Amino acid sequence: MPAARKALLVDTNLLVLLVVGMADPRQIDRFNRTRAYTRADFELLAEFVNEFELLVTTPHVMTETSNLAGQLAEPLRGRALAVLAGLIVQSDERYYPSATLASEPVYLQLGLTDTAVAHAARDRVAVLTDDLPLYGRLASSGADVFNFNHVRFGSLDR
Repeated sequence: MPAARKALLVDTNLLVLLVVGMADPRQIDRFNRTRAYTRADFELLAEFVNEFELLVTTPHVMTETSNLAGQLAEPLRGRALAVLAGLIVQSDERYYPSATLASEPVYLQLGLTDTAVAHAARDRVAVLTDDLPLYGRLASSGADVFNFNHVRFGSLDR
């Protein structure tokens, strides 16, 4: 795990895992958006996130996460959205106008949400993702980025 660090942005897929796991970890392997993960992955993710003082997000990440969590069946849907609401309240939300993001050269490769994540990384926010194109782009730019697959499989420099 990283030494105590200040700010972390968790990318959408992993944030969905965190939300579903916090709502009911037994549902991780049942929900199509988290089926690729295990309960152990959720526990590792929660531990990793807790190493940071501040959770940072963007409206783009939260919207995608809300939309994906909204695909859950009730009553899990309501619990997951309540967990997400709690994370929203606790997070430092960084807003980057869509027009600004769409004018960025990386927008055509990464899309709107990941371009917002890249903007946050430029603001000295660490990023945790399992999205290989986003990870590669951020790593090549010198950003503080973690690939969750490296965390999962123990290849993260500690």
